[in-house]
Amino acid sequence: MTPRVSVVVVNHRSAAEAAACAESLRAAFTREAIAGELVLVDCASGDDEVRALRAIAADAEVFLDENRGYSGGANAGLARARADRLVVSNADVVFLPGALTALLAALEDRRVGAAAPLCLWDEGERLRLPADPASGFFGELGQLHFAPFARRTLALWRSGGDANHLPGAVLAARRDVFDRIGRFDERFLFEYEETEWEDRVRGAGLRLRFVPEARVRHLYARSAGRNPDTERRRAVSRRLYRERRWGRLGRLLLDRAAARSPRVPAATSLAEPAIPARAGAWLAVSTNPSFVPFAGAALDRDFRLPDDVLASLPPGLVWLRVFREADGRPLETFVWRKA
Repeated sequence: MTPRVSVVVVNHRSAAEAAACAESLRAAFTREAIAGELVLVDCASGDDEVRALRAIAADAEVFLDENRGYSGGANAGLARARADRLVVSNADVVFLPGALTALLAALEDRRVGAAAPLCLWDEGERLRLPADPASGFFGELGQLHFAPFARRTLALWRSGGDANHLPGAVLAARRDVFDRIGRFDERFLFEYEETEWEDRVRGAGLRLRFVPEARVRHLYARSAGRNPDTERRRAVSRRLYRERRWGRLGRLLLDRAAARSPRVPAATSLAEPAIPARAGAWLAVSTNPSFVPFAGAALDRDFRLPDDVLASLPPGLVWLRVFREADGRPLETFVWRKA
């Protein structure tokens, strides 16, 4: 029997996370009465990793001999997928109840080319990851104003809707979309592969839909930290995307802007990464002093950066900004240094 949905899970040195992802998907298939298949891809993680992955018992296994990056892993999995509804997922994702059903419902709108869920960062499911990565020219330049960006982010988190770009941890699309615009460009070794693909989706006149009813936990930045080649691969992808999207001059402008010291806002130093509750306010959390993009949580009660999030952050500065829920206006900005 042909499945209703094929979920391609792409792994690199994250067998434990991949097992949790697979478990959440199996539970979703049963709980939500979805005829689904799991296609498990590994990008040359090594023999020990492959032995651990074989215990997952996926419907299809694609164990690559070379690390073709997330784009190559996703493409290899898509080539084995049988369904007309396709989901591509990082291994470090846990699907929460109803997520698959909501994503599949969004794809029934033929105007929608791809859909993505609301990603939650912490086990307590309070801290929300960005809804739209703000990957346009001025977003990468760091010139977007915080208040309108915050208003837009809150609107997407609450009600969803069309976005300029979607976070790439989980992407759902119909097979006919991939047939029309192609798969991921494997020249992007790490990051920007979903951004470039989404550019093609929008260029074909289709919409990118953010679906907050679909909720997943994304253990952000954990698996990337295990690959010593991550920063080189990210730099290659960034350079390629910027030059293709904005030309050599645009890429040079962005490179020069990145080389300059970032504009640092006035901020109060914190001894601990904790902020008290504040009525009518939200908290933005970022390692970028521009706060574009940011993770966020409502300040309806006291907030402290969760231990599982702290474990995934590298040493350095963490910026925290309290802003007004009604209009996104910044109220107070703080900074904390992780040792």
